[in-house]
Amino acid sequence: MIKRIRPGLLAASLVLTAPFVAHASSDEPAGINLGGSSFMDGFGSIDPGFVYQQYLQVEHYDSITDQNGHQVPIFQGTDINAVVSLNHFLYVSPYHLLGGALGAEALLPIVDLTAAFSPLSPAKLTADHRPALGDLTWGAFLQMPPVMSDGRPIFSQRFDFDVISPTGQYNHADNINPSSGFWSLAPYWAMTFLPTQNTEFSTRLNYLHNFENGDPAAAAAPFRAGDAVWANFTASYKLLPAVNVGLNGYYLRQIQDDTSNGQSVPESRTINLSIGPGLMYQADSHDIIFVNAYLPVIERETTDGFHVVLRWAHAF
Repeated sequence: MIKRIRPGLLAASLVLTAPFVAHASSDEPAGINLGGSSFMDGFGSIDPGFVYQQYLQVEHYDSITDQNGHQVPIFQGTDINAVVSLNHFLYVSPYHLLGGALGAEALLPIVDLTAAFSPLSPAKLTADHRPALGDLTWGAFLQMPPVMSDGRPIFSQRFDFDVISPTGQYNHADNINPSSGFWSLAPYWAMTFLPTQNTEFSTRLNYLHNFENGDPAAAAAPFRAGDAVWANFTASYKLLPAVNVGLNGYYLRQIQDDTSNGQSVPESRTINLSIGPGLMYQADSHDIIFVNAYLPVIERETTDGFHVVLRWAHAF
């Protein structure tokens, strides 16, 4: 995920995400899940044990947009590319609450990126091109057992509360970093509906609260990114016994202005809608593979481009 550069607030700069993402702005710290979750998102193991997931994400952004979705003229020749390897560790405990299984998770990304504007661009862009650790996301979840009807599951849900800690690489000389440089809280509610044996609808409703970055990169004034809400959503059809195909997307809307030096920054609210095709393949009882692509539909006050996520989930 990338934080935007705005005229008059160049110091707020770019921040490359870590765990999932797509283009972001100062309301989107490194690590929020834009498109990382996919089909059957509300389901999860309720048996004690460990689960490992690997996300390989490729991102490319070729413009930075204003409040109307148009390219900002001073950012010419935008070329931002990132490869993110996210390690997701989950533990389902033997303890239960309200009928659901309690668990814990940690997500640690490794990020490699290149970033530049055209040599003729009035704005300049610096980044440290080498693999580096991004921000650690950690938290607890409550996985509920599926609701059954006529011998098959028809609904499942999970509640989660995550903290994003600014533990990743953060070079104050660079405009773009693997870390956001500030703390965030990111609770969510994931759910999946199975109206028929072959159809699936999932959504993950998210809230994001950001704390202030008192020492941002590129000599910017202290700032706080405005809170945001977003939803990941999918719809799929079981084409083969082990294969689901369908559409996936996300819609993010910032609900507060950013603040710089304690003052509200006008025209700083991001709107981001991206949609694309997806596929899920259940290799066996322990392994599932997901492939999801996201193409921009609405991009306002953010970076504009596409990203692809390859995910492997393994239950021990």
